[in-house]
Amino acid sequence: MRLAKWTFIAVTTAAVVITGLYAQAQKKEPLAFEVASIKPTRATDQRAIIRPMPGNQAYTGSNVTLRLMMTIAYSVTDRQISGAPGWVDTDRFDIEARAARPGTVDELHDMLANLLEERFKLKVRRETKEQAVWNLVLDKGGAKLVTHSPDDINYPPIRLAARGELQGQNVKTDYLAFFLSRFLDRKVIDKTGLPARYDFRLSFRPDTPADAPGAEQLRDVPDIFTAVREQLGLRLESGRGPVEYLVVEKVEKLTEN
Repeated sequence: MRLAKWTFIAVTTAAVVITGLYAQAQKKEPLAFEVASIKPTRATDQRAIIRPMPGNQAYTGSNVTLRLMMTIAYSVTDRQISGAPGWVDTDRFDIEARAARPGTVDELHDMLANLLEERFKLKVRRETKEQAVWNLVLDKGGAKLVTHSPDDINYPPIRLAARGELQGQNVKTDYLAFFLSRFLDRKVIDKTGLPARYDFRLSFRPDTPADAPGAEQLRDVPDIFTAVREQLGLRLESGRGPVEYLVVEKVEKLTEN
């Protein structure tokens, strides 16, 4: 009886040790680029761009602020980031980063976030608040988006072609919702249920004062709510939902590459 008891204890202990080792083995390492460089910008113009490269294995950026990089990496708007020092909005950088293998857009975003946390000693605290949001839903007549080829792995950013004109290529509707959030007073949450990637063009009247330069030329252009419904076959509905905020607890100026 005594032998059986100790045998049971030994087997149980061994099982616990094996389980612990298995759990450690299963723990995934943070996603990281194989090679990456972030340096003060060498751009000579004012344009800022950051995007995944064709093939979905690299990220490139020119003349971008840390705040802009954070909005991409964490999929938040400017107003969802607080606590950052002023240089986060003024110092500009060029970035070149390449992964060991192609990945999804979400994986590249995770790699970018981990890179910023490493190079800028960035530490953020996440807070989620239940707030008023805009839900992006299908309109009665259905979506008017053009389905993009699923074989294309080039995911260019949505482009602001002119004031109040957006052009999207190979875009998922959750990214469209995120981009629309930048032009509205609330976060936009994708509730369309559309599974593919799409091409679209959206022309709308920006929310600018009537006496602003060029405002007269946009007088007959629809507002963003009407444009989304008429041109995309989608609709923005008022609702409530979770909104994530990032509070910067620590960030340091770039000191290494």
